[in-house]
Amino acid sequence: MKKKLALLFVLIMVLSSMPVMAAAVSADPAGAASDVTTQAAKNGWVKSGTGYMFYVNGKAYKKGIYWIGGKRYGFDANGKLCRGWFKLNGHSYFASNVNGAKGYGEVLTGYRKIGNKFYYLDPNQSGLRRSGFLWIGGKLYFFSSVDFAQRRTKGWFFIGNTMYYIKADGTVATNTTIDGYRIGGNGAVTDTSGMDKKAQGYSSSTRYLILVNKKEHKINIYQGSKGSWAAVKRNMICTIGKSSTPSPSGSFHLDHKSSKVYGYKDFKNSTAFFATRISAGNYFHSITYKLGCRNPYTHTPKDASLGKSKSNSCIRLSLENA
Repeated sequence: MKKKLALLFVLIMVLSSMPVMAAAVSADPAGAASDVTTQAAKNGWVKSGTGYMFYVNGKAYKKGIYWIGGKRYGFDANGKLCRGWFKLNGHSYFASNVNGAKGYGEVLTGYRKIGNKFYYLDPNQSGLRRSGFLWIGGKLYFFSSVDFAQRRTKGWFFIGNTMYYIKADGTVATNTTIDGYRIGGNGAVTDTSGMDKKAQGYSSSTRYLILVNKKEHKINIYQGSKGSWAAVKRNMICTIGKSSTPSPSGSFHLDHKSSKVYGYKDFKNSTAFFATRISAGNYFHSITYKLGCRNPYTHTPKDASLGKSKSNSCIRLSLENA
């Protein structure tokens, strides 16, 4: 019996002196130890090549976003920790990519500036990058469906046939009136005209665009650029050319101005003021006055009619609009 106990004691001593290999585990990916061949199951963060992996009972987290220590982390199909922009199931996310920094590899959420652009990473969807109109902190924002970045340039813009306005702080205007346009609670202009919609398809070499609706005898002046034209003057009543001498149709660049014109077409037997050339022989100008008139502000117009089709191809406006 004593001999058996002695042998058992020796065996226990031998076993207790043998080394046991275990996985190196860290609470933070930036401080993870190098991956090693182990006999015991891996657990926690393990450095693998230039990246990191996370194990639970020997199985690595893969292809998903997981909560670890109160933070979200994303892993690709091979189990590597994702950094920077990455995709899962067709959706985009962003993880901190500053090596050694606090929160390294953490999936970011909320309204964030990344690079020189702003994005919204939805905390209710594990940081999924969102687009479209979003209410954040009681304010309305718009994020492009092309690059998902926030539209921040101040001014008007169109989505389809609907007009919106970006304020100086980058938020979308709501429940207000800007440039004569009434804006509703969802940011959309409630009274956009057909001319306003048509204007968005045109470009200009200047910051201005003029549209003439010959059917309705109206003129609108816009400021901005293609796709973002906003009317600064609307529904100016005009007189256009009669059927035998119609006003020209098409796109034109206004290239010449004159304070007074007379002796030709509309001006053959009269004088007009503030003329701007549309094309050869065709002008925007004021209503007409007696031939030789020098000061329209002290004389009665010869023909003050507007909203008609009776000129010799030129387009007449009131004195102040011309």
